[in-house]
Amino acid sequence: MIRRLPKDVVDRIAAGEVVERPAAVVKELVENALDARATSVDVAVEEGGLRLLRVADDGVGIARDDLPEAFASHATSKLVDVDDLFHVVSFGFRGEALSSIAAVSRARIVSATDGDGGGYRLDCTAGELGEVEAVPAPRGTVVEVRDLFHNTPARRNFLGATRTETAKCREVVTALSLVNPGVRFSLTVDGTKKFSADGSEDLGRRVAAVYGKDFVESMVPVSGSEPALAVEGLLTLPAAARPRARTQQLFVNGRLVKDRGVLSAVRVACRDFVPPNLHASWVLVLTIDPERLDVNVHPTKAEVRFRDRDAVFRLVRRACRDALLRSDLAPRIRAEHVAPRGGHGGSSPGAPTAGGAVAGTPAGHGSPGAGAAAPTQGTGRPGDPPLPFAAGSAGADAADALPAAPSGGVPPTGAPLAPSGANAPAPSTTDGRPLLGPVRAAARFLQVLDTYLVHDSPEGLVLVDQHALHERILYARLQDDVANGRIERQGLLVPHPVHLTPELHAEALERADELLAMGLEVEDFGQDTLVVRSVPAVLRHERVEDLVEALVAPPDVHGGVPHGLDRRLFTMACHAAIKAGDPLEEGEIAALLEQGAELEHDSTCPHGRPTRLLIGRTELERLFKRSGF
Repeated sequence: MIRRLPKDVVDRIAAGEVVERPAAVVKELVENALDARATSVDVAVEEGGLRLLRVADDGVGIARDDLPEAFASHATSKLVDVDDLFHVVSFGFRGEALSSIAAVSRARIVSATDGDGGGYRLDCTAGELGEVEAVPAPRGTVVEVRDLFHNTPARRNFLGATRTETAKCREVVTALSLVNPGVRFSLTVDGTKKFSADGSEDLGRRVAAVYGKDFVESMVPVSGSEPALAVEGLLTLPAAARPRARTQQLFVNGRLVKDRGVLSAVRVACRDFVPPNLHASWVLVLTIDPERLDVNVHPTKAEVRFRDRDAVFRLVRRACRDALLRSDLAPRIRAEHVAPRGGHGGSSPGAPTAGGAVAGTPAGHGSPGAGAAAPTQGTGRPGDPPLPFAAGSAGADAADALPAAPSGGVPPTGAPLAPSGANAPAPSTTDGRPLLGPVRAAARFLQVLDTYLVHDSPEGLVLVDQHALHERILYARLQDDVANGRIERQGLLVPHPVHLTPELHAEALERADELLAMGLEVEDFGQDTLVVRSVPAVLRHERVEDLVEALVAPPDVHGGVPHGLDRRLFTMACHAAIKAGDPLEEGEIAALLEQGAELEHDSTCPHGRPTRLLIGRTELERLFKRSGF
């Protein structure tokens, strides 16, 4: 037998969808206040929101005759007909929030539409309405929710501790303060004010009110637009990336939502700058034509659907990447990170640098004693006989020392970098931006530990990781050479057989054309064996067996570099790059820095690690007690 459910059961089912926890109540009530054009929103929470939730605003208020309708199911002032669903501009539109909240609590509304001091009050307990009463009240609305879930004790059992629920309520208030300029917010927890924001028109100041000034100083502005679509916001610099992002907030037309597409777009934009085990923090505000957006997706309105998801993805990715490329990405080292408090010199590995950089070099990236990801190459393994090379290469000549001028091919490992003249111009990026710490015409260079390059700049002292910078240069050139079909390869006088596992053998044959484009020519020799006829010129000293395995199945250590061709090119760059411990002449150092400056960016290697650090002039003066100590 099919029966109609009683109203109280229907109301509690609806409440279970909308009122998941106290923070959901706060969100609904604050959004109602914003829809009422409030300029001040005060939130009070007691005992995690179970004892009391109060939201007071100075909005337009609710008229006396409308108060009972406020608690009615599917009653709203924000929609008239079905066509309104296709261009929703308000936070609320379902007409479910207050009725669902009142079904599982003891709720009260006090509201006034005029500033004459007179208003009205209405109580609703577990869905049962009281009488409307006249009371003194300022213009605006106060909603009190007491004893939340008092009649659904099972729901209380699924809530977190009081501290957890309070924190989630705070997250809602602070998040909504980020995207509502001109609205003052405050949060009081168990009688103590915990948060306040003055409604600044500047996004940076609003973010600073929530997360602190230092956090905002580690971020760069994001901006982009196209017809009917725009994005604004802030994104942390790569040096401030963390194993766990401090915040990743997305607002669509002012609505706090979650969207995997936007999250993916930011990750892709940062892929070239941030190691894969770290995550950027960001606050993005997306403005879109309401007709290109469906907000009627989820009962809590926490999700939306875009009519053109690809357009949103492209815009967010481009805006975030452009923001990083416009910025100085070198981590700053502050004096307190070099000289710990207490006057003792030196620093410990892993000490945080300004903006979140960490002193020291991660393992697996060409650092002495760090277990480099790529095997050291240059002369092959000890005891291995030299490979016989043909006099010429297939497709291009490959002399023993390839040219390393900025416009030439990629130099092989061990080949000298072309020195620059003493009066060479200071390098800059392709769009005219100066290279961080430009190499001055008369600059002198120093190599420390045969690994780090040191030079001065107008901003201070620049420290460069030679391996990381050379990786970036080689990777960019290899991408360009493959795209233009001019990768150089070295033919072998005697084809070299390589025995592989069945899986690698099959993979190599499947990708034979791709490997050939990178300079590795292989043919099937039967019984899980390949014969190698040529190798990439930049890796001609590499042991052939190791080279084939590395390019057929690149190790999963390459940061943001995706699978496929790019990952294989990076493997080549990683193997061919100057290693930690390789001594360089001053002219070679200058050439390396200048070649990096010609790239779209040379601030990070393909792993996402920084290629350079900067100790600013002010920090140097503090370290030497010249000022500010």
